[in-house]
Amino acid sequence: MKKVIIVGGGPAGITAALRASKNNEVILLEKTESIGKKLKLTGGGRCNITNNRDIGEMLEKVVTNKKFLYSAFYGYTNRDVLDYFSNRGLKYKVELDEKVYTDSDKADEVINILRDDLEKNNVEVVYKADVTDFIVEDGIIKGVVINDFRTMECDKVIICTGGRSYPATGSDGAMYKVLEKYGHKIQKQYAALIPLVIKEEFVKKLQGVSMSDVLIKAKVKNKKYEQRGDMIFIHFGISGPAVLKLSSYINKALEEGEVSITLDFLPNIEREELIRLMKSNTQKDVLNNLKGKMPQNFLKEIGELCELNGVKASELKKKSENKFLQMVKEMNLTVRETLTIKAAQVTSGGVAVKDINSSTLESKKVKGLYFAGEVMDVDAETGGYNLQIAFSTGNLAGMLEE
Repeated sequence: MKKVIIVGGGPAGITAALRASKNNEVILLEKTESIGKKLKLTGGGRCNITNNRDIGEMLEKVVTNKKFLYSAFYGYTNRDVLDYFSNRGLKYKVELDEKVYTDSDKADEVINILRDDLEKNNVEVVYKADVTDFIVEDGIIKGVVINDFRTMECDKVIICTGGRSYPATGSDGAMYKVLEKYGHKIQKQYAALIPLVIKEEFVKKLQGVSMSDVLIKAKVKNKKYEQRGDMIFIHFGISGPAVLKLSSYINKALEEGEVSITLDFLPNIEREELIRLMKSNTQKDVLNNLKGKMPQNFLKEIGELCELNGVKASELKKKSENKFLQMVKEMNLTVRETLTIKAAQVTSGGVAVKDINSSTLESKKVKGLYFAGEVMDVDAETGGYNLQIAFSTGNLAGMLEE
């Protein structure tokens, strides 16, 4: 029986440990005092386990290196994940955009199942164990160094240390330096699934305004991106599901300068129809005619910017009409930057996939060294897809070329 060390007690590491424990002695090393810390944060703390879409559709939601994930995704699908948890008594529900949550809206249920399974499969979990180096001989992994002084020998090592987002959960990026030391290329890390900082000052007046079903478009080097969904104005810019998704596509471009985006707050209503609604009752104020189409606090602020507050439909001037149409159907905003990577839901970047065998997730630089999860240069949109990456790659890495 071979001895396998898993580094990192997140969903990828736990899945890898459970798979590897079928034929091996497994030790799971966790840097903090508990496992599944970042898992608790998914879905706003409700645990967005995975997504209910067809696995092929899910792959299309991967932003970076989707082809690299084919073997992992098809080898352990979202159906496999849901079957695993269902067989252990977890009840779940499917909500908007096919997101899957625990029925209780509690992440602890998922973590407790995983913790119990580790115990049942005789996986030894060691807490506050920070892997600071490897023991490598003739290009083959022989063990790890813990907390700079303690050594632990083994036959295989699986790295599941995450990226650099939410460093308090243990994913602080420290492992990248160790991996570089042994010849791995580390792609630059960017904040992904992150709120956007907006240049225009008037956005501050819209702070706290939530908008449903917004179409957001961006163009970067002749490539067009668009996302549709809910969003919210915040004191420094914009956030919400549609914004977070878009951030993963424009984060790298922001390093080279500002990015212009366009927002359509009524994508189901054409300009001509909106004009008709604005003038539908000539005795009413223009904004009253639009009541129910957009939030009142949004209409009030936009109306002020367009000098429409208190203006009757019969007195509507073309200049104000055009400005309002532009603000509602084609609001142009300038994205200056994202928040820092520490606040990101996901890290984009990490271990270059060219250094990893996609069929086994074994390193091409060090034999017996494997990877799973966010430590690799893979990321996806929000909606349970990144957790599926963790489960799928954890399962594949844990197979250890069975």
